[in-house]
Amino acid sequence: MGIAATFLFQDFSFLNDLNISEEGHFILRKTLRVVLNDFFMLLFMVAWFKDRKVTQLAIAIQLIDGLLLLPVYLYIKLSWEGTSEISAPLLSQLHRLIINPTLMILLIPAVYFQKLSAKR
Repeated sequence: MGIAATFLFQDFSFLNDLNISEEGHFILRKTLRVVLNDFFMLLFMVAWFKDRKVTQLAIAIQLIDGLLLLPVYLYIKLSWEGTSEISAPLLSQLHRLIINPTLMILLIPAVYFQKLSAKR
């Protein structure tokens, strides 16, 4: 529900009150969305798997997402296209991977596959 709420209310209208540039506003909105999506997916992973190693892996993936991939995406997006919400096909896929909780969703079947392999 948290991820759905983040998507539905992704405009974060309270940020409009800040006296910052359009690029700064764009960066804050995307960063806030990544943080919220990652937080809610981490809660989901902890509740679902109840495994410390899986939680540590999820945190590591989220750190890579937020500290490495997000800045690269923001740099490319702002330097190539500016703050428009519509992206070129390549950037659109990168957006889905980084801003949406796609990395964490991909982790779920990977963990299940690993657990099934370990049982055999």
